[in-house]
Amino acid sequence: MDFLYDLVVALHLLGMAVIVGGWVVARGADRFPVAIVWAARAQFVLGIIIVGLAESMREEGDPRLNYPKIGVKIILSLVVVAMAEIGNARSRRGESARTQLDAAGGAGLLAALVAALW
Repeated sequence: MDFLYDLVVALHLLGMAVIVGGWVVARGADRFPVAIVWAARAQFVLGIIIVGLAESMREEGDPRLNYPKIGVKIILSLVVVAMAEIGNARSRRGESARTQLDAAGGAGLLAALVAALW
């Protein structure tokens, strides 16, 4: 079970790298990167899986999970997913999606900071 948990966490970290790295790289691009959309979707699902695995692996007497932090991360993840989906739709219509790209990247960076610093 530990291997599965570690694998999911590693995939979660790769998704964060795609979102934040894609945001930095795509700042000058005309189209919204589809990789960010898929990474945002994966981040949300993988985050839920991580919480479920962590809760199931917790033994009696272990400290509880930090549910306020998990709630903040879920909200930030939903912001990233929503902005990525809206930005991708706008980009496919030929409209500018710079605001959505910045919102998705900024929320992704903020979620990474919350994960590391809280």
